Amino acid sequence: MPLLGGAVVPHPPLLLPELGGERPDQALNELRAACRQAVEAVTADAELLVVVGDGPVWGAVVPGADGSFTPWGARVRVELPATAAPELPGLPEPASVTHLPLSLTVAAWLLAGLPEVPRVAAYSVPGVMPPGAAAGVGHALADVVDSPGERPAALLVLADGSARRGQRSPGTFHPAAEEADAGVARALATADLDALLKLDPATCAELWLGGRVPLQVLAGAMTGTGTDVPTPLTGRVLYEAAPFGVGYVVATCLAQAGP
Repeated sequence: MPLLGGAVVPHPPLLLPELGGERPDQALNELRAACRQAVEAVTADAELLVVVGDGPVWGAVVPGADGSFTPWGARVRVELPATAAPELPGLPEPASVTHLPLSLTVAAWLLAGLPEVPRVAAYSVPGVMPPGAAAGVGHALADVVDSPGERPAALLVLADGSARRGQRSPGTFHPAAEEADAGVARALATADLDALLKLDPATCAELWLGGRVPLQVLAGAMTGTGTDVPTPLTGRVLYEAAPFGVGYVVATCLAQAGP
């Protein structure tokens, strides 16, 4: 069965109430609510959830892998309920990830808030991965979950936007950052996967747009290998803002129900 769809959420540590607290402008509360809505939507009918986030290496998360928010000031430890990640034929063998990078640590925290969590397989992808290789990871994932006998699957992608959006940004302000983030949001809202695949590595690096590779994995997975008729998709943006100088978009890209 093909992928049911995907969800995109950012991974700021400030999502944790222990770190972000309750802001008077409700920026974080709105972001948290949108993230919960996206995760619930993408897991509603899935029996397998494939989680992809950036990390230092191309790797597969092993059962029992954990992460911690201690480096960001909160003594909170989480464990991603991951089973052994399926092998992806045609790709280099991934390293074994025993300690979660920030992106997958946030994913574990988000999933812990669900009443019921589907079976999870998780991968980390390095930010230097070229677009073709990222799309290839997505194609391989689509091939595996679309194998005969496989159960319904969905994809959860952790992807931050540009960290050069304003004076409070980790990076210095860049005038092109807002439009770059808006382009990603438009692509997700219209399920324009080709636009995601065309994200330029050099431009994204200049703008500190950290989610390029996971987004291109999503695009590759949802377009498959190109041998089948593409599944019609519906995109929806649930949140788009840069409250702390970093662009955050929360979106779903779900397969349309058949007649």
